[in-house]
Amino acid sequence: MTRYQRDQRTRRSHPKLPKRWSRRTLLSSLSLTMMATAVTAQEPCVVCPDVLPTPIVICPPSQPTGVNTGLAAPCIRGIDSARAIGEQRWQDASWVDFQPLQHGEYVGPVRLPAMLEYRVRVNDLLTFTYIVNRRKTDHEYRLMVGDEININSISDDTLRRERIPIQPDGTIVVPYIGPFPAADKTVIQLRQDLERALKRYIRSPAINVEPIKVNTALEDLRQAVNPQVGLGGQSLDILVNPDGQLQLPRIGSVFVLGMTMEEIKREVNLRYEEKIAGIEVEPRLARPAPSNIFVYGEVNRPGRFELTAPTSVTAGLALAEGLRIGANNRQIVIFRRAEDWRLVSTILDVRGGHLGKRPNPSDEIWLRDGDIIVVPPRPIKLFNNATQQIFTDGIYRIIPLQGINIVR
Repeated sequence: MTRYQRDQRTRRSHPKLPKRWSRRTLLSSLSLTMMATAVTAQEPCVVCPDVLPTPIVICPPSQPTGVNTGLAAPCIRGIDSARAIGEQRWQDASWVDFQPLQHGEYVGPVRLPAMLEYRVRVNDLLTFTYIVNRRKTDHEYRLMVGDEININSISDDTLRRERIPIQPDGTIVVPYIGPFPAADKTVIQLRQDLERALKRYIRSPAINVEPIKVNTALEDLRQAVNPQVGLGGQSLDILVNPDGQLQLPRIGSVFVLGMTMEEIKREVNLRYEEKIAGIEVEPRLARPAPSNIFVYGEVNRPGRFELTAPTSVTAGLALAEGLRIGANNRQIVIFRRAEDWRLVSTILDVRGGHLGKRPNPSDEIWLRDGDIIVVPPRPIKLFNNATQQIFTDGIYRIIPLQGINIVR
């Protein structure tokens, strides 16, 4: 088809345009019209505002530095994504505060935290520090296995016994009556039970019970964890299991998946309070579970990359050392797993942003743990590959055409 025929076909599809327009002028006008229509046709999202939380603004205190910022105007023509609904174009540029750097501002402004409230995930490493407290308990202490007591009588010195241990079966050995149950009793209950049992042998026993060594379970718990100098107690590092639980000494399994540090602290301390008095547990996040993204396709270094900070799509492609020649950056696919493991996917067009034609690309989204970025090849590259497979590596390799004469 000649250039004249192409121009005629373009004019027939748009009969209202003047005939004196050239094809290049016509296409340029159509491109500008489509760009303006794309900008004006954007409507505010009617779903996202109901889901997204209200943004939080952090206002740091002003810190006068005494540094002259220069005579340049602080505002220049630019794009601020907070000033409009939807994606903006370069023709929407307005005055934006691009203030010259003041003293120390190269480190960047105070930003919102990546997560307002952290909740525990699988493979998080938690450190539990065990601290002995001196708080008074609300209930009366009950003797346990391993405790030691003194027994004496005002009327009979033969009943005097010092440092009697409570044996593993919960009993103590008393003169006249032999083994006697003592575990899970208060001091007053044990004294009363001993007097009733000894009245068969002594008219007025007048027994006195003195606890010497108590709360031995606390000492056993402290010996069960590893000491860590400088934290005011002893600590234990535990990894959150794939089922969302972790194992703690004396209380067993505790489900912590999706809980905050304060919720874990309250749950663990309530369980320890039922078994051991005088102990307080302080949990902290020692190391969060690694967050990874996977980049595949037409990139220079495909593979798995760890997220150490909020990362956008272009930043994720930069981790893979950029795109190869022939990569289709207008149809980048993102695969994502939701909370119930269902698959969510989208196609992004980041070509305009990479070429500097879109100042506020809406496709430049944030990535999160487990995202898969697939960069497909361009259609021309697919065609070249298919041609090479068919003609170069296919039929020509099987049936060489060299030396074949076609006789008419």
